Amino acid sequence: MTPNAIAKGLAGLVAAALAAVSAAEEVPPPATDPRSVELLRQECRTSHHRREVTLFGNGTVRVREGTPGSEQMKLGEYSPEEVAAFLARLAELDFSETDRGGAAMQGDWIERCRVELPTDGGGVRRFDYGRFDSHSLALARALAVVEDVAAGAGVASDGPELPADYRPRSGDQLLRKDGELFEVVDLTADGHGVELVGLRQPVTIYMPISELRREFERLVRRRGTR
Repeated sequence: MTPNAIAKGLAGLVAAALAAVSAAEEVPPPATDPRSVELLRQECRTSHHRREVTLFGNGTVRVREGTPGSEQMKLGEYSPEEVAAFLARLAELDFSETDRGGAAMQGDWIERCRVELPTDGGGVRRFDYGRFDSHSLALARALAVVEDVAAGAGVASDGPELPADYRPRSGDQLLRKDGELFEVVDLTADGHGVELVGLRQPVTIYMPISELRREFERLVRRRGTR
């Protein structure tokens, strides 16, 4: 093979490699699942009580309230237009004179709160405050938006507890002890394990059926029932 032929062959290989790199660079990144995007979140707690309000990117609102570790959960749904209206109300607020951390009164019965709000650049703005703190006008209006969002969570998800002899079926929805909701995909080939997929977080888990009651506290919906 002549030197010219070798040079031409190498040039062709380099061109093909560059074309492959260029094509790879043009592949768009995977889209974020809106079910896992928190648009706003508020959590207030004492040593005896906890309340959390979360609005997700798909319009789902979740309110969890009660004794820490044993909160009851309510869900609701907003349309894209309603979600946009909530975000527009927050975008109008000027937080330049709002302290991000209020003076903290301490005590087991003193409620402390944190609210996380979206920024124009896609970030998160956090404010810590207490039940007896005074608020700036902007923060007071933001907390009013949070309460309006929470008002849409009117559907209680406290279905029957997970029975001791529970046998999972494809389509069952289970509430994990941390408040995350999962759906049963299928049993493993040996029939002793189960595959579950998160309904709010993009995660798939596998576990023995015998361990379900340790991780999950409630059967929210049985396949074929409403």
